[in-house]
Amino acid sequence: MAHIEPLIDAHEAAQILRLHPVTVREMAARREIPGLKIGKVWRFRASSLDAWVNSRLELLGHPRSPQSEER
Repeated sequence: MAHIEPLIDAHEAAQILRLHPVTVREMAARREIPGLKIGKVWRFRASSLDAWVNSRLELLGHPRSPQSEER
């Protein structure tokens, strides 16, 4: 059976991204960050947010972090 990664809410996503939860919800609504709206609530996968940050850093020419290279 496949492992299902738990979904996190906008507050937890905001802590990961160091943003305000309202900003996270607005960015998700504009499809700037990966998220899923279930009813009125936004949910996120921490791994998807990490991949998004890494892709943004690569676009800007920054090297990957040692932690992300281990995965």
